[in-house]
Amino acid sequence: MKTKQHAGITACLCFLGLMTGWVLPNHAISQTLTEFSAGLSSSSLPWAITTGPDGNLWFTEDAGNRIGRITPSGAITEFSSGLAENSYPWGITTGPDGNLWFTVYGGIGRITPSGVITLFSEGFPGYSSPVEIVAGPDGNLWFTDPAVNAIGRMTPSGDLTWFSTGLSENTYPWGIAAGPDGNLWFTEYDGNAIGRITPSGVITEFSAGMSASSGPTGITTGPDGNLWFTEYDGNAVGRITPSGVITEFSGGLPAESGPWAITTGPDGNLWFTVYDGDAMGRITPSGVISMASVALATASGPQGITTGPDGNLWFTEYKGNAIGRLQDFRTGCAATLGQTLVLNIPYLAAANAKPTDPSVWANFVYAYHEAYPSLLSFKLTSAGMINNPSYTCTASTLYDNLSIHIPDMLMPDGVNHLCVDLEYSPALSGNGNFYFIVSKYGAVSD
Repeated sequence: MKTKQHAGITACLCFLGLMTGWVLPNHAISQTLTEFSAGLSSSSLPWAITTGPDGNLWFTEDAGNRIGRITPSGAITEFSSGLAENSYPWGITTGPDGNLWFTVYGGIGRITPSGVITLFSEGFPGYSSPVEIVAGPDGNLWFTDPAVNAIGRMTPSGDLTWFSTGLSENTYPWGIAAGPDGNLWFTEYDGNAIGRITPSGVITEFSAGMSASSGPTGITTGPDGNLWFTEYDGNAVGRITPSGVITEFSGGLPAESGPWAITTGPDGNLWFTVYDGDAMGRITPSGVISMASVALATASGPQGITTGPDGNLWFTEYKGNAIGRLQDFRTGCAATLGQTLVLNIPYLAAANAKPTDPSVWANFVYAYHEAYPSLLSFKLTSAGMINNPSYTCTASTLYDNLSIHIPDMLMPDGVNHLCVDLEYSPALSGNGNFYFIVSKYGAVSD
């Protein structure tokens, strides 16, 4: 029986190879990597990056002691006037006042789109070292300070308030993001926990479900209405619901790769930088991880990441001293077929769904059947609701007869794409198991 099953898997792999090798030679689709360094001072160590209110990307230069601006076409300009010596700018975000705000050693900085820098240091202890910063739902700036072991809030006029009640000792708060629930969420690197702080300053910590020594760093709000975060030490990506339920995902991540920063990408998935692995990673809202097909230079050290105003992913190369752009995304919320023959459909909507109706995600796995050896059948293994029905996406379609149309499926090679139709199979299904067979497939052109 094992021999027959192995033969079925081998046949499936050969079949997929035929599809990608013969059917799609003229339809290869891959992302394009462009790296920009002209105009960037040597050894500047670019750290964080964000989309500015002016349609450009803005980034911090840790060792260069500058704030950088890069246009969507790649022209870099640096600003340093107004920055104190050894400021070490790190985090950066667009503020509610139409300016950029960034963290520096011992304070917070503001830079206008025209490049005028102002520093705020009153109320900061001498050992203060703010790290990440974000605009909150209350119209203020919120930041983490691991040296003070507190969360800070600054108004656009520069008034500062500290919050630490409810925060465990020596937690080392790091990343911070505005959540879908109107609160701020942050990672606790040494505390191995995720924190939530209300606009009024009430802190709650969540650690159940998180591995020990996970070392969470980056955090962002996902398209599914949950918070997603990276675990640098734990080599995983985590998800926490607004109610505090944590789930970790690591399958598909190379060992000791060091995921660092994370953002929602232009394709409806989460994308993250892999600092030690010199790579870019992607995770679907259902938790399927894959690595980008583009190769970064060795010792590039990708660090900050954001989706730009041009619909591309932009990231900093901390060790490579460059700004990277990843483009050519399919915005149709592509399904993926992994090397282990797991089929993930990130967005599946009913054929008669209303615009406000929620979608679902679904995972399938190839399943060989002795009675039907010629069929390509997939078994439904898990499914769940997409919690953000307002997220716009050209989803796969579920029809009343339980057939599924997948308009875009990324093949295991990470390059080629198919459109695929699945039919529910009553003959194969039963005992709580649901099987679907491939009824039709075709090439997806550029």
